[in-house]
Amino acid sequence: MGKETPVLIPLLAITIVFLLGYGGFGWKNDLENKEVASIIEFFTTYSTVSDPLKSEAWQIFENYLEFAHAHNIEGIRSLSHQMSTTCQDPSKQTECFALMDSVYSFGIIFQAGDFKHVQVDERQIIMSTDGPGVAVLYFTRDQNGTPKVLGMRLCTEDVPGECVESDPSKRDLDGNGWWDEVESLFY
Repeated sequence: MGKETPVLIPLLAITIVFLLGYGGFGWKNDLENKEVASIIEFFTTYSTVSDPLKSEAWQIFENYLEFAHAHNIEGIRSLSHQMSTTCQDPSKQTECFALMDSVYSFGIIFQAGDFKHVQVDERQIIMSTDGPGVAVLYFTRDQNGTPKVLGMRLCTEDVPGECVESDPSKRDLDGNGWWDEVESLFY
């Protein structure tokens, strides 16, 4: 498999635990608890964004998932900021399809309404769910402002706001215009 093996195995393990154990670990009750959600909302500050931009990013992500499910590499390429080295190599098609299946399995369980926090500027978009189990979607924006899928991350936060930097003054510490969380996903 190559360089993706250390990433693929934990990713598949997390997928299985997340999909099979979601209700069993009691996360569902925590995520549905309105008091917890309101407390998290109170202590986090996120930029607000227009519903049309969130809807556009979500539609791009849904199309991305459908292309992943159909193993449509060209469709994925058209919606992505970058392609994995595995999917760029035609000789690794089986591994690429496994990655696509994993992304689809993770992503399909979410709905647009789950992503209550959206941070955006002219270069990037970060959408995230409430904690303690936080899903984060990362997008870049092309010259026309169209979102391009960059990545997805799952994170468990003990303190509200620790999975996604909400302080605008701390998002881009090197001052190059890319938020550090977004930039960390570039390869």
